[in-house]
Amino acid sequence: MADYRQRYGLAEDPFSDDYSFPLFTGAGRRQVLDRLLHLCQFSSSLLVVMGDYGVGKTRVAHGFMDSLSEHDKLSYLPLKSGQTSRELLAAMVEDLDLGCDGEPTETSLLACLDHMMAVDPLEDDGLAVVVIDNAHLLAGETLQLLADLLQRHPQQTSLHLVLFGEPVLMDNLDRCNLESLLLNDFYLQPFTLAETVDYLNFRMEMADYLGPEIFTESMVNPWWRQAQGQLSIIHQSAQERLLESVVTQTSAPLVSKRNLPVMHILAISGLIALVAVLFLYMDEDSSEQPAAAVSVPAPASAPVASSGVDLTRTDTPVQPIMPSLPATQASQPALAPAPSAEDKVVPLAELPVSSRPQEPAIHVPAPTQVAAPPQPVAVPEHKPQTVPVAAEPKPQPSASKPQAAAAKPVAATAGSAQERTILGWPASHYTIQLLGVSNEKAARDYIAAQPNKADLLMFKSKRQGKDWFVVITGRYPSTVQARQAMASLPSVQREAGPWPREIGAIQQEIRAAQ
Repeated sequence: MADYRQRYGLAEDPFSDDYSFPLFTGAGRRQVLDRLLHLCQFSSSLLVVMGDYGVGKTRVAHGFMDSLSEHDKLSYLPLKSGQTSRELLAAMVEDLDLGCDGEPTETSLLACLDHMMAVDPLEDDGLAVVVIDNAHLLAGETLQLLADLLQRHPQQTSLHLVLFGEPVLMDNLDRCNLESLLLNDFYLQPFTLAETVDYLNFRMEMADYLGPEIFTESMVNPWWRQAQGQLSIIHQSAQERLLESVVTQTSAPLVSKRNLPVMHILAISGLIALVAVLFLYMDEDSSEQPAAAVSVPAPASAPVASSGVDLTRTDTPVQPIMPSLPATQASQPALAPAPSAEDKVVPLAELPVSSRPQEPAIHVPAPTQVAAPPQPVAVPEHKPQTVPVAAEPKPQPSASKPQAAAAKPVAATAGSAQERTILGWPASHYTIQLLGVSNEKAARDYIAAQPNKADLLMFKSKRQGKDWFVVITGRYPSTVQARQAMASLPSVQREAGPWPREIGAIQQEIRAAQ
């Protein structure tokens, strides 16, 4: 079978089910990852990511795990139907390296997790993240068991539970008792047609394809309609299209080879017929030309015999005349000077030196006519008039430059003024963190869309060596007052999982990022 990877210069199959393949962050996937990372760091809420079958939940789950710090502990559990709660808890304890004494029963495993969340903070401020894929397969009692585990420690930020599943998962959670547990849910939308085209071309580019974009909306539109959001169907259609392009290219020469002999026979037969006709005409012309050539020199004298020998060759009849020229020159010496007198113009070397003064007649005075520079002299007279005109526009650009330069400090001091405000607060007080993202524009857009944007502040810190932009609100003397103030926040901000933070720790982050 033809291998389209070689045809397109691909390092790997761009449409294989390899979860290590780079994640396409379009269609809101990047925003979901940023929110999950923020909530895992500053919240103790239950995180739920939902999406229809085949929309790419598992790939987003792997992208989320790849974004975690190397200091974080991770447990990834791809569920299968029929798994019990004890098996689930045992896998969590083993992946998080929690030593449990005695027989690993459901009770002992829960006690081990309780001890970690209540007493043992992880080293280097690391997190313990449990990602459960296909979480819609969890039984109702298992969901309630996990919810109770989180509700027993409402203020802990060590263990985080992230569930990926189909929309029926939310119906199962609604039947559980989640009175004191904050839940943050996200829904992965299927790709639009334009996003699907970008996604396919992105996969080709990540597989080292360097040519022009292959997939277009007109090509992808029937696949997209048939797939109904399932990426596996779109992958299969794209693979078939690439294979089809290679197979048609390799099979086309085979069809042409079958037709080549017939075409060659027709072409050769036509050429033979043309060549035969041409030879017939050439023989008739050649038979007439020698007769005319022989009749011309026939009246001549002895040289005709020698010319007859030359005519046996395929030379032109002009060549036999050339040997007769010396004889005519020898017999008529008086005629020799006449042609030399007429040809004096041709041999320039025979001209006397005195006759060559005509050469300097190159009209040397013509350059002297350049003395018309009196007219250019008038040009400098206009220059002084243009000097003030050119001087007038110069101040205009210089005037505009200070305005642009003045505009820059205003934008630069806007962010630093907010950070100076935070640095001036008491280090023992607390504030409420609302958002943390890696994109400054996303943070500013978030602030602009909030009803209490006048009360929001943004500062820049570092996370894993990269810029991290955090949005906070309020200043409170204690963490209790900060938690009480969270109830008065807009509903959008309350549902995002805000978290009280000590101002002293924030001030250290600001100074470290400067």
